[in-house]
Amino acid sequence: MSNKLLGDLLVKKGCITQEQLIEALKESAGQEDMLGKILVSRGLVKEEDLLKVLSEQFNIPYYPRLKDLQISAEAIRAVPAKFVQHYGFVPVSLEGQILTVAVYNPMDVWLAENIKLNLGFAVRRVLTSRHEVEEAIHKNYGSVAGTVDKIMEGKQGKDRLVKDAGVEDIEKNAEDASVIKLVNQIITEAIKMRATDIHVEIYSDKVVLRYRIDGVLREMRMPPDAYYIEPAIVSRIKIMCHLDVVEHRVPQDGRAKVRLLDGTEVDLRVSILQGYFGENVVIRILPTHVLLDLDKIGFLPEDLKTITKIIQKPHGIILLTGPTGSGKTTTLYTCLSRLNRKEVKIISIEDPVEYAIEGITQIHVNPKVGLTFASALRSVLRHDPDIMMIGEIRDSETADLAIRSSLTGHLVFSTLHTNDSATGVARLMDMGVEPYLLASSVEVIIAQRLVRLLCLQCKGKGCEACSETGFKGRKPIYEIMLISDTIRTMITEHKSAGEIKAQAIKSGMRTLLENGMQLAEQGLTSKEEIMRVVELE
Repeated sequence: MSNKLLGDLLVKKGCITQEQLIEALKESAGQEDMLGKILVSRGLVKEEDLLKVLSEQFNIPYYPRLKDLQISAEAIRAVPAKFVQHYGFVPVSLEGQILTVAVYNPMDVWLAENIKLNLGFAVRRVLTSRHEVEEAIHKNYGSVAGTVDKIMEGKQGKDRLVKDAGVEDIEKNAEDASVIKLVNQIITEAIKMRATDIHVEIYSDKVVLRYRIDGVLREMRMPPDAYYIEPAIVSRIKIMCHLDVVEHRVPQDGRAKVRLLDGTEVDLRVSILQGYFGENVVIRILPTHVLLDLDKIGFLPEDLKTITKIIQKPHGIILLTGPTGSGKTTTLYTCLSRLNRKEVKIISIEDPVEYAIEGITQIHVNPKVGLTFASALRSVLRHDPDIMMIGEIRDSETADLAIRSSLTGHLVFSTLHTNDSATGVARLMDMGVEPYLLASSVEVIIAQRLVRLLCLQCKGKGCEACSETGFKGRKPIYEIMLISDTIRTMITEHKSAGEIKAQAIKSGMRTLLENGMQLAEQGLTSKEEIMRVVELE
């Protein structure tokens, strides 16, 4: 079929004018697969309209969405990933020796011949968009399958990289260009999918790859052969973080900075832990530049006014509570950024330092050399700070020092791992803090969670934009318990967390559940999501 026939069909259907066709034919210079690309890139023809005409021209069924076809596992198993990714098609079904494939370029006349020659199947084609093909490949093969296939080429019996392979072999394979490419693909894909964490886990006969997206782990497709190269993957990650490649017995932590093709830079925090079947890796992804704007962090207007007033106090303790991954540290950073002025000395003690902020002295604790939160806090006090941030109050010594620091004229920010704001009081008492000291130092306790927002494209139904989850992005919800005179008295009288919470609600505190349900009523999230995130008593 010629470009002229395709062009004539497009003109006949009113998709383009004769003049536009002549110009595009000149530019395509006789290359049969270029005319459509030129017309689409110029915005003269919609891709869907072009595919409909191509479907008619080549007498190939057209499917706008591959969801309308049931892609069979048998067809996927029959065609190697490297073959699929090289030629740009996806197997749909296999009936006897007839393989149905979805393509986006019907002018690739060699595809059927190459499949027949290499795999022995006769080919039946259906037509869809390039995006649909790429999404189907990603879903059914995973983005790294082709690279894994390439690495495994030439392996003798797939046993060169079994778990008892020599260290020298593992190190050598970790530097292999294909392994480097594989690790880069995993990290790049995670960043593009807005993941905050990458989990690489090894089991008895497979490797599992999971990304945490919007707070929920999502398993990604990983080819079975990845099991044989998992040691090389781990070693490559160790090399990136300047860790000990030879050490496999004890946990290791490291960091690295990577740059994407578009120039975006991200920091990676890496933790490697020896499991029963081998070493597991967790990579936390942190942007090097983050917007720390208190006005845009998610507080309601009345709550923003309250928080802004509280953090201007000259001394006292401001506590944030919540589980790991609830956004506590980001909120603390945002508060510190608001207070960051040349007239004020701010020092933070963190484990680890997540974001570098100019104007703030940030200390990374290192228990291995005796630099704990408590020991660092003692040294920090000798540096004459006005404001201090303690990443987490973990023990009685740190709690006592934080309390006494606030009583001697310092404003102290810190976090606790408790479910709600009132329980933070009980937690500090359990650490041995005297109630009268607690009552006289704490100004506010804020409980925080992150809830997923409904996808704007589909409003929760699931679509391509949200990877069929129905959610895209997150927003914090808060429970702000101001320590009033009444609550201070209750603390000194050893009242329970339940009684203190009841009094705070009576004084006007909105609970996490109430704040969350308010978001649900606004159509920003679902009630089910709020119930998932907020623990009920």
